[in-house]
Amino acid sequence: MEANIFDLVSRRSLALVAAILVLQIGPVHAGEQRRAHDDLLSVTFPTETDGWACGRYGTILRTSDGGTTWSPQSSGTTFTLSGISFTDTKNGWAAGNEGTILHTSDGGETWEKQDSPIDYFHMDVVALNPEKCFIASERTNILATEDGGKTWEVRFEDEDYILKSISFCDDQHGWVAGEFGHTYHTRDGGATWEKQAGLYEMDWDTGFISGDNFLFDVVAIDPRTAWTVGILGTVKRTTDGGETWEVVSLDLPKVQLYSIASDGAGMIVMGGNGLCVFSVDAGVTWEPAKFEPTIEYGWIYDLEAVSAGRFAACGDEGAIFLNSSGSPWTRIEY
Repeated sequence: MEANIFDLVSRRSLALVAAILVLQIGPVHAGEQRRAHDDLLSVTFPTETDGWACGRYGTILRTSDGGTTWSPQSSGTTFTLSGISFTDTKNGWAAGNEGTILHTSDGGETWEKQDSPIDYFHMDVVALNPEKCFIASERTNILATEDGGKTWEVRFEDEDYILKSISFCDDQHGWVAGEFGHTYHTRDGGATWEKQAGLYEMDWDTGFISGDNFLFDVVAIDPRTAWTVGILGTVKRTTDGGETWEVVSLDLPKVQLYSIASDGAGMIVMGGNGLCVFSVDAGVTWEPAKFEPTIEYGWIYDLEAVSAGRFAACGDEGAIFLNSSGSPWTRIEY
């Protein structure tokens, strides 16, 4: 049976399952009528008009009008797809459960399965160009291809932790982040990765476990600046290339923050369980984002910049929202 993406934890962290369960679905609003869809877990926009989203049971959706309308594509799999990334309107990858790696070179008209060197749950994918792509996976594995996916290799592995997110700000500088605050950084285009943060300790006499908070997403802003978000409202930032990470106190509810995104022009958006906030001054000040209808009883799992000041979000029951320059987010029906 396929594992639930929200319940995945390393074997050594089973004692913390109750603390890191993140699927919290509340009641549906009275009188609300909406076609049921499968959860969406990732969204990507290589251009202002062209975008894709993916999620449970092999779901892939495509838009060619900036997100106003969406249509399904046949992925050829029923496994959950947790990450999707396109470099342009033709070339992209999706990745997910059971080592699933899918590739397209025709905008998703056809998806081809590629061979993965490991059969773990791949959590996130980022494509740098039509030939070069990286995947963050379980057991601290980072996969890489430099030939369009003809061959994939384990580029990096460490101890048994889950890497949830990977982000590059250019073709040389990137970060991955995941379980127990583990954060790794590359300065050479993903050739090598160094650990910058993360803590997991167990007292074998008492069984007591201590560790940093689980991180769900990372966004690389520039070679020196990156943000991470995670469990219990965790927000961290580095402004020195990851040499130090500071906890950013925003006085947010202690809910899970699943995603953070930047438009590269000073606007940053973060969201998760029933919550979304944004900043238009690179994170100096923050405001609550308004959603129509509300996401108070739902969650958004991924955020993506469409253009300067404009973002897309996806989440539970196939939700897709769009906004522009801090205006209310509108749910897109499809």
